[in-house]
Amino acid sequence: MVVLGAGDFEVNRFIGRGCYSIVYEVEKTTGSDSGSRYALKRFFLENDSAVKCVLRERLILERLALADYQSPFLPVLFYSLWYNYSSAFVLREGAGCDLYDLLCHVGYLSETNARFYVAEVICGLEHLHSLSIVHLDIKPENVLFYPDGHVFVSDLDRSYDLTREGKPTLDDFTGTPLFMAPEVAKGEVIDVRADTWSLAALVAEMVSGPIRPDAETTAQDFQRARSGTYSIRGLKSFSKPLQSFFSACFQKNYNQRPYLVDIKKLRFLKPIDWTKVLSRQWKPPYQASEIRHRPAKEDNGPLKSTDQRVLSGAFSPHRPVQFASSRKKTNKHINGPVVEQTLDPRLSAVITPNLREHGYTLDLLNEKFQSFNFVHPCLRGDDEENRELEVKLTNGLCRIGLSETNHRANKAAELENIFAGSIKLVDHEQAGSPGLFRRTRRRGLSIGD
Repeated sequence: MVVLGAGDFEVNRFIGRGCYSIVYEVEKTTGSDSGSRYALKRFFLENDSAVKCVLRERLILERLALADYQSPFLPVLFYSLWYNYSSAFVLREGAGCDLYDLLCHVGYLSETNARFYVAEVICGLEHLHSLSIVHLDIKPENVLFYPDGHVFVSDLDRSYDLTREGKPTLDDFTGTPLFMAPEVAKGEVIDVRADTWSLAALVAEMVSGPIRPDAETTAQDFQRARSGTYSIRGLKSFSKPLQSFFSACFQKNYNQRPYLVDIKKLRFLKPIDWTKVLSRQWKPPYQASEIRHRPAKEDNGPLKSTDQRVLSGAFSPHRPVQFASSRKKTNKHINGPVVEQTLDPRLSAVITPNLREHGYTLDLLNEKFQSFNFVHPCLRGDDEENRELEVKLTNGLCRIGLSETNHRANKAAELENIFAGSIKLVDHEQAGSPGLFRRTRRRGLSIGD
């Protein structure tokens, strides 16, 4: 297998960040897909939990990539890279905004608009469940937009593969407490119907807000998740079909919750033409260009998405930019971001105190990531069938390979309009922001953390 690295990609812009990762837009500069644009999800292996999440997601993304059907409602892994003690996924590119951004921008959604997004999420989950994979972290932050307004489910680092040998460990009982099913929070069992609970929490958040108030501590957050308590503001003002949907899905006993096939038969979703949804013929309520991008409230800036101090982190073992956070800072500030200083780039930036505490060495990391590199079948060799593999990225069909460049160029222009060269950092409380939706972004956790 050809091993790819920094020389095979040009890093164009910063898109977003997660707990352990930064996402960039990159352009391939070599091979048959030269000129194609992708999302590069660059991981920082700062602790044992990060290593486990990356390896877990890598295995699941490979299963999806090797499946006969490539769902447009799920991420597609084109490459995974282990390079200079850096790990990264090269994925299907979205528009750089998510359902959380939409809710911050427009406030709560109508039942009709919420029905559109839950239908596309269900299509993604159906494919996962058909492969015996439980997502475990369905939330607005993990529902990403295409430029045309359709969505796909992302972030499979918390997902669980039911075909794995052995029983799940505490680290496998994971997700975001606000959306976590009670049995998962208790560490009892992992079943595909855990996603049913999370799906209901997602719908509730779209139409009325979070099902529980903010907890003061993580421990309190988990305690509320274990108890399965929830509250839907204005429940009686919603249609009877939606009320019944919540009643069916918010069952504390997972055995009493419906599977996705039965959820689709509930009155709230019965009007949906699922053939139209699967073919992405249903017109989205919003285009991605209508959504103002809102990073986490604690971010300071503005910080240009093409700032070289940000882009330099794509293939470096360092985390070059640490956005403002609550933890103690001893690094050098430059216009908002913090550029980390290290005495020994090879050791200090790779083997952190947490990794050292868990027994990691450079050799052990190499051992764990020795099978990490991956190339999607459609990009292997010159086989005509592989080169003509069609992946549905927009309303049209995008051919992965030599015929993709023009489409990607058009897509780049769309993204340029969306981002306008910079990421706009908007405080949730500033004048003119929606007065209804109030919740900070939430990160996934495991009960073993």
